[in-house]
Amino acid sequence: MKKSLLHELLAVEGDLEGAHKKIIEETKNTFTKKSDHFLGQHRRYEAFIEDGIDYPEEEKAIDTTVKDKLSHMQKTEVRYFDAILQKEATNQVAKADLIVDGITLGTNLPATFLLGMETRLKYLRTVYEAIPTLAPGISWELDTSIGKNIYKAAKPIEKLRTETVVEPVVLYEATKEHPAQVKEVSKVNNIGKYITNSWSGMISPAEKSILLEKIDKLIRAFKKARQRANTTETLNINIGEEIFKFINN
Repeated sequence: MKKSLLHELLAVEGDLEGAHKKIIEETKNTFTKKSDHFLGQHRRYEAFIEDGIDYPEEEKAIDTTVKDKLSHMQKTEVRYFDAILQKEATNQVAKADLIVDGITLGTNLPATFLLGMETRLKYLRTVYEAIPTLAPGISWELDTSIGKNIYKAAKPIEKLRTETVVEPVVLYEATKEHPAQVKEVSKVNNIGKYITNSWSGMISPAEKSILLEKIDKLIRAFKKARQRANTTETLNINIGEEIFKFINN
């Protein structure tokens, strides 16, 4: 018998599961809504008086039996149960090394772990995607005097403090005939300035890109390792027939 590989079994597992669900529902439907399939009868007419009418005999054959219906279902179920057993048993021995950039990070890792880590790392990546980065347009430099991984703006930001005053402005000097015309005008004077030094515990966009690339490399490495593990030959073990022998005998 030609041995199959784990990835080949995984490829047909969905089809087997679909057939399993379909045959279960079809069998239940026959048992509950088509019970006449299991009944047969023969009917003939016997006249007590001669009325000249000849009634033909009626006959309905049994379409199937409960045992035959169960046997039909069993064929699909046996294939499905055996496939699940072979997959789970092979997964216990299917292993591969995790290699990133030529460096082996783990050896003989189980296929199920490799598969699960692809999903978990994609979820972890969403955290790194949300990392805030240093504001653009500002020159940042590490400031070890404050602490580790803290940046300081190379130049402070200066902002003037102003004060608005109202001053009278003489439009026309007073004359003998008319008083002086004076208008109040608002004037903004610079009275000082704020000097702001800024620090940040964020990282640069370039650093964030490097982190995301490393996670992407890991995801690809786990996928390749899982594919290698899935080239393991499946274990040729069966359980389906024994299950139905126990149920039906």
